[in-house]
Amino acid sequence: MSSDQLPRLRRLNANLLYALYAVLEMPTLTEAAQKMALTQPAMSMALRRLRDHFGDELVIYGPTRQLTALGTALRPRVGRLLREIDDTFHLSLDFEPTQAKGSVILTAPEAIELLFLSVVVEKILQTAPGLDIQLIPFEYGRTDRLFERGADVAIVPVTMADGEFCSQPLFDHGLSGLVCRNFPIPTPGGNISRETYLAGRHAALFDTIDQAMFAMHEPDDLFRQRRIVVRTAHYSMLPRLVMNSDLIVTTSDWLAQYYANELPVKVVTLPVIKKPTTMVAQWQRHRMNEPKIRWIIDILFTSISWLNKFQAGSRV
Repeated sequence: MSSDQLPRLRRLNANLLYALYAVLEMPTLTEAAQKMALTQPAMSMALRRLRDHFGDELVIYGPTRQLTALGTALRPRVGRLLREIDDTFHLSLDFEPTQAKGSVILTAPEAIELLFLSVVVEKILQTAPGLDIQLIPFEYGRTDRLFERGADVAIVPVTMADGEFCSQPLFDHGLSGLVCRNFPIPTPGGNISRETYLAGRHAALFDTIDQAMFAMHEPDDLFRQRRIVVRTAHYSMLPRLVMNSDLIVTTSDWLAQYYANELPVKVVTLPVIKKPTTMVAQWQRHRMNEPKIRWIIDILFTSISWLNKFQAGSRV
C-alpha cells in the first residue's frame, strides 16, 4: 500500500487522553490531579482543554459528581482504549511460562475464588514461578468493569457474560442446602421438606449476588418465599451462620459440600428443581491470540478436575 493510500492519522495528545480518563474515573478533581501526578491548576487547565475539545462539560462537580451524557458514553471507551494501548506496548508473542515475568490478574465471584482459584493459583505458581498473581475483587453487574480494573481473565456466571468479549464455558454448579449438624434431617444429603424450608429461618447473600450467581432459579417461587433473617456479602460467612443455629442456607452445591467436610454443618437436598448455573471464562477480543491468555485458559481447564471431589455428576 502506498503512502497516499494510508489513512490519515490525527495527532493525539496522549497526556490529554490520560487526563480524560482521570476526570471520568476519579470522584473529585483533586483525586484526578493526584492520579495524573499534576498540580490542581494544571489539572483544571487540562479539564478546560477537554471541555473545549468536546464542546461539553463532561463532568459536573458539586455535592455529588455527575457525568454528562457524553462523559458517560466516553468513560468505557476511554478505559478500553487505554487498556488496548497498554496491551499493545506490552505485547509479546513469545511466552514461556518457566521464564515469564510480570503478573496474572484474575477475578471471580467469591465462591469460585475460595475454592477453584486457589487451585488455579497453585498451578500457576508451580509452572510459572516468575509471575505474580493478583485476585482482584469481583464486581457484580457489568463485565467490562472487570477489565477496566485490569483483569486478564474474568470468571463470571453465564447470565453476566458479555457478548463483546471472548467466552469459554468452564463448569456448572447448582444449589444445595446447608444446615447445622443437629438440624432435624435424618441423614446428610437427605431431603428437606417444602414445609420445613418455608417455615424455617434463612441466611442468604444480598440479592445482587444471589441473582447474578443463580438467576436461573429466580422464577422459582419457593426460592423467593424464604424468610431471610440474616444477609451477608460473603460466601465464607454462610456456614458460620448456620453453625449452632436453626438457620438454613441455600448456596453453591460444591461449596456446601466443602464446608460440610470442614465444619459442623451438613448438606441437605432442597425441595426445588436444581438448574445448574454455568461459569464462563471471559477475556478481551483484542487479546484472543495472545499466548499468555491461551496459557491461562489452559490452566483453568487443567484445574477443573478438582470439582470432582465436591460434586458428583458435574459437567466439565
